[in-house]
Amino acid sequence: MNTHSTWPPPVPSWRKIIPFRKQIRAGANRVFDLFSFPLWLVVQRLRCGKKLVILCRSGALGDVVCTLPLCGELRKRHSNSRLVFLTHNSARKLVLLSRAADAVFGAKSWTFPFTLPARYKLPGIVEAIYNPQTTDELVPERGSVAHLIDDLASSCGVTLPVSDRQPRLFPSPELIKKAQTAYNLDGDIAAGRLVIGINCGHSWPVKEWSAEKWQALVDHIHAEFKAVVLQFGLTRGPDDEFENLRSVRPLWNRLEADEIVALIASCDLVISIDSGPIHVAGAVGVPVVGLFGANAPQFRLPPASAGSGLFADLPCIFCNHKTPRGHWFTGCPYDIRCMKELAVETVFQAVKKSLSNRKL
Repeated sequence: MNTHSTWPPPVPSWRKIIPFRKQIRAGANRVFDLFSFPLWLVVQRLRCGKKLVILCRSGALGDVVCTLPLCGELRKRHSNSRLVFLTHNSARKLVLLSRAADAVFGAKSWTFPFTLPARYKLPGIVEAIYNPQTTDELVPERGSVAHLIDDLASSCGVTLPVSDRQPRLFPSPELIKKAQTAYNLDGDIAAGRLVIGINCGHSWPVKEWSAEKWQALVDHIHAEFKAVVLQFGLTRGPDDEFENLRSVRPLWNRLEADEIVALIASCDLVISIDSGPIHVAGAVGVPVVGLFGANAPQFRLPPASAGSGLFADLPCIFCNHKTPRGHWFTGCPYDIRCMKELAVETVFQAVKKSLSNRKL
């Protein structure tokens, strides 16, 4: 009898194929964008009879929202043209909800930090191309000293009027109702429960607040209020600390952009680290409590919506706004004290204040 065996056992053929399938799909997406976008531009030009102005911002979610006020000024600058917004497909529905552009193209492969090259300024079709970028994207060592909305606009040579700086999103009542039904919020709202959204991350490590503190905050909320807590954000699998919070309704990793907008619009309050839901909440008029460290709240909170920004009092605070900039993307010489020293009780008191005028 043959007792010889192979160890480790052979990898099943389907597992060998999966990486190739991903590569093939990625390649197909690049081909799709390469050929379909210029054809789409031609169709837009023929359909409206006007030259096109392209505004390109492929990510991230919060940056796309903060780019929206720029649309109004570009319309004034190019009053006889059609404004089209180029973004990643994951943000396309969000831009449509803003009603800020005449048309939106969702690219399949062009993700952040993609910018649209000058070759797309097609003669007779495209009048101008704008690629809004932040200060740190343009000059990595330089810290920004303006609100994210103004920072993006100024990179395109635009100064926004004070009255037009707040992004707006307009989810329909039908979309909101559909999202509430899909995620079982109807009964909670009918029962008079508060709907509170939390966004823990993941994001840059220096923006994150520990899962232990998030859990303590959630426990405080349930002890004080009759509420349902929705958990937004991105997580990394079953062993992720943010996937194991108790007494929350987990929505991580599963929402389309328009669903995020509709569910945040259903909230009485959003509590978030410095990330996209802060900007979405402001765009639909929902109060927000923001947790900050590397970035200053006056440069991130919605400019015309109720919000409070919390931070620890440290000499190194707001390192992203200093020149040279602090090591805020992936590391910190001070062990991220700014987020570690932000107390749960400080955040909870801000939550109570924000909800003080709400019916419990």
